Amino acid sequence: MSTRENENLNSSSPAVSLQRITKHFPGVVAVDDVSVSFDRGEIVALLGQNGAGKSTLISVMAGLFGSDFNGDVVVGGEPFTPEDVSSAEEAGIVLIAQEINVVPEFTVAEMVLLNREPTRFGLLDRELLQYQAAQILAEFGVDVGPDERMGSLDLARQQLVMIARALSTNASVLILDEPTAALTANESDRLFERLRFYRARGTTSLFVSHRLAEVFALADRIVVMRDGRVVGNHDVADTNRDDVVAEMLGDEREVSSKGTRDARGQSEQTRLGIRGLRVLDAGGPDRRVLVDNVSLDVHAGEIVGLFGLVGCGAGPMAAALFGGWQGPVTGTIEIDGHAVDIDTPETAVANGVGFIAQDRRDALIADQTVAANIVLASLPGFSPHQTFDHSAARAEAKRRVRQLDIKTRSDQTPVRQLSGGNQQKVQVARWLTADTPILILDDPNRGVDVGAGAEILQILRDLADSGRSLLLVSSEARELIDVCDRILVMVKGRITGQFDASSVSETELVRAAASIDGSEDAA
Repeated sequence: MSTRENENLNSSSPAVSLQRITKHFPGVVAVDDVSVSFDRGEIVALLGQNGAGKSTLISVMAGLFGSDFNGDVVVGGEPFTPEDVSSAEEAGIVLIAQEINVVPEFTVAEMVLLNREPTRFGLLDRELLQYQAAQILAEFGVDVGPDERMGSLDLARQQLVMIARALSTNASVLILDEPTAALTANESDRLFERLRFYRARGTTSLFVSHRLAEVFALADRIVVMRDGRVVGNHDVADTNRDDVVAEMLGDEREVSSKGTRDARGQSEQTRLGIRGLRVLDAGGPDRRVLVDNVSLDVHAGEIVGLFGLVGCGAGPMAAALFGGWQGPVTGTIEIDGHAVDIDTPETAVANGVGFIAQDRRDALIADQTVAANIVLASLPGFSPHQTFDHSAARAEAKRRVRQLDIKTRSDQTPVRQLSGGNQQKVQVARWLTADTPILILDDPNRGVDVGAGAEILQILRDLADSGRSLLLVSSEARELIDVCDRILVMVKGRITGQFDASSVSETELVRAAASIDGSEDAA
């Protein structure tokens, strides 16, 4: 009898119980003798710094490691050894991963109903596939056509499709890893509504998040991990943000990004100028305009924030400024008052422009070492006589690892083995090494814990104080207020408002981005 069939016979048992789970990677104990249970019909937040073991623990439950771990998993009162992701889903455990893995060539319908495709006379029933997928998308309010290709969707819409897929499986346990990282406030609220609805039906939801406000708004219980172990297990009503952060960090460090920059380091010199930038989407005969005639300046020693809802055009604009956008781009980019041609990342670097990508997989070479990723944008500097100086490159990489406190066994560890926050620090280290005077950042703290996030924001302040110019795209209004000098709001591809970061509120920014009170026509 399968686990799912036994559930009604074990209705008093926890939905999932983990007993003495231990998981090793080479030289690292990622999860160390963890025992914890999750009851039916509860929403549990799993918190901890990057590298605390959260992702490893949920990966064990979701079948990503097969049986390659020590300890026992009990589902609905019955022992369960996940052979792979499919067997976990058959047992009712469905994972929505932070790093979305989709088949770009698949249609949305094929992705939503993967492994559940309707058939007729033994053949795929494409008409029914389209119909069922459309119903699932509509139920969750995802404004995506079932016949669109997954590869044509931006990160947020890919995330929404995968969430809709998971919610349509009638899972008994939903595991969500940073589910709102790429979503708007409205999309996040819609997701929370559905999770509460499923909770009332007895579904257990376990989610990893670094956004403490949503944790306290949604969760019934908080489990805190540090150094591969559970160090806290609280009902939400019995704890608070400060106590949870203290458990996550395990020391007396102050963790706050609050405090808008002192403007004394800025100059009147325009380091980066953008004139009439226009960016079109990358595919299809009727190309949409994603960025529409945008002009702006970033001065030396200044951090300019770019804020907007998903689809506002800020992400494509950041990619276009680095020469990484695949669709048509027109307009003029000026550096120190001189027009330059930037049509590839190589020409961007040659002109002193660096870029930190929202999706780490777009920027890092997963199977290459930490050191190789750090020096990637500085290779000519380590080849003064046409021969690459490996010793100098490793010495520089080690220096950056120490400077940014990148948690890794060594600089020769493959970067894919690092936690998300430490991978993001590797991106920062790359551009510190390249010493580019201009840095464009697309949501650099996406999926990064509170401690690492604060460290990255302080690095950005230090970079600006040293005279560099930063253009920071972020989905977090509070983050922009805390670190920027000026904040520009984008709506439907246009700059519609400008605010002094020292005096604007989160509410004002969100209202402007949502075009409330006619703010869309402000520019």
